[in-house]
Amino acid sequence: MSWIPFPLLPRWLRYLGVVAVLGVIGYFSLLTAPPSAPSQTSFWDKRLHFAAYAGLALALAYATVRYRDRPAVRATAVVGGALGVGIGIELVQGTLPNRYFGWGDLLANTLGSVLVGIWFLIERRVRYVRIRMAPNTDFSK
Repeated sequence: MSWIPFPLLPRWLRYLGVVAVLGVIGYFSLLTAPPSAPSQTSFWDKRLHFAAYAGLALALAYATVRYRDRPAVRATAVVGGALGVGIGIELVQGTLPNRYFGWGDLLANTLGSVLVGIWFLIERRVRYVRIRMAPNTDFSK
């Protein structure tokens, strides 16, 4: 069986990636005004929801690679975490004056989160290669 090499960043950087994705989702979901009224939303909006939660689930899967030896627990935590964020944000949006709760948005969030299952199938053939910084590396130049 051939292995696909894949870079493995330090754990703190992988979790920082999850925080960054959460920040982007939170900013665009809660802090900015939507471009149009709910009845005027297009299929484009659902694609953005799908992509955002697929990205969150993939970031969570990459961050939790150290639990690779427990695939069922890890997959449940990754998908459940992404779904939990999606449900939570939709519920909060329902309470905001310039936002709304949308079943279509929730469905797109769910489909994006579940998409990570494909990564878990691919990951069986992945060999993670640790990325290490050289000691005393000076990035100020």
